[in-house]
Amino acid sequence: MGLRKCPRCELNYIRDDEQVCNVCKRHMKGEVEADELITICSECGENPAVRGSELCAICLREVRRQENLEKLVDEMAENAVDDMHELDMPLDDEENDIPEMELEEIDKELGGDMDSDEDLVQDEEEFDEWGNP
Repeated sequence: MGLRKCPRCELNYIRDDEQVCNVCKRHMKGEVEADELITICSECGENPAVRGSELCAICLREVRRQENLEKLVDEMAENAVDDMHELDMPLDDEENDIPEMELEEIDKELGGDMDSDEDLVQDEEEFDEWGNP
């Protein structure tokens, strides 16, 4: 029992009793090996796709870079909102720190007759919900 080259591909060796090699048998049946299937990148349409993905290595890198940038922008936006909330928060209640006597003196110095809170409530009760007397 000797070996000879496959008459179809002339690459592989077969036994004398075989007609074609196993690789040629698969091709004749229409079966193609998974390694031979090359898929093209769905994004750029030029480069072969990475195994297990629809994108080539270049497009995958770009997609990951974009995702990282979006995460960074989201984090920066959250930090900006947090900073805005910190600015909105009063450091301490300054209105309660001024005694009533001093508020009255300031009102007299400004020359206005500021209504007390009770007067404002009574004035508001005199008007209906649309502001009409």
